[in-house]
Amino acid sequence: MTIGILGKKLGMTQYFQPDGTWVPVTIVEAGPCRVLQVKVKDITELPQEHRVATTNRGKARPAAGGTPEAGKPTGRVIGGKLARPRHADGYYAMQIGFGDKKDVRATKPEKGHAAKSGSKPQVFVRELRCATLPSVKQGDEIKVDIFKDIARVDVTGTTKGRGFTGTIKRWNFHRQPMSHGNSKHHRKVGGLGRTNSINKGVPKGKKMCGHYGVEQVTVHNIEVMKVDAERNLIFLRGAVPGHNNAFVLVKKSVKIKLKREQVAATGPVKKKG
Repeated sequence: MTIGILGKKLGMTQYFQPDGTWVPVTIVEAGPCRVLQVKVKDITELPQEHRVATTNRGKARPAAGGTPEAGKPTGRVIGGKLARPRHADGYYAMQIGFGDKKDVRATKPEKGHAAKSGSKPQVFVRELRCATLPSVKQGDEIKVDIFKDIARVDVTGTTKGRGFTGTIKRWNFHRQPMSHGNSKHHRKVGGLGRTNSINKGVPKGKKMCGHYGVEQVTVHNIEVMKVDAERNLIFLRGAVPGHNNAFVLVKKSVKIKLKREQVAATGPVKKKG
């Protein structure tokens, strides 16, 4: 099963190690998260109560038919929800949510979907793919203590928005010379690299000025310094993408990063292929 949890970035502080040195850390409020849905390849892998779905047949309304004298009802219900067997999803995954959403801000489909797991609509919902059938069930809670024996994690978040920026800030371009006839073009883009003319516009993929930030970024191999299960906090060494109070996804690292002492003892890690 994929080990992951949703959380909220609270901010940065410093963490003192046992030897007295301190390192910058980011505090993330991770969980508890509710399992909203478990997706499977075969529908027989789900419990019997989770193999039934509903189809909306429109607004329920009475229809004419029958007479009271004959002992028949004067109408029958047309529409409403109709039970049907649920189809398999074709892959293994678990859908988890973090943070209760206010009822006035939730739609009816969100309320109905969350009610199947016995929870309220969630503010932050993500799906974690799994290689095999997840061991968790619909309605279970995932807490931060799943990372107590994990040394490194990958954090996915949305970077801060920086508005419309130039190429120096956006792409780390160099500025132009400050002298030798350069007048008020020190931070301009410069030539676009066209050989003939510019009549066809800017070449596709050209690094230009524009909107910078608000992108999904994943930082790999972040060291876990401390896990506070009582307060649902995890301390991660260094910075993680996003502003304070931004939602992040924390998963077990998929890459291996060994220390120099371990590499010297075990030898370098051989790459496949």
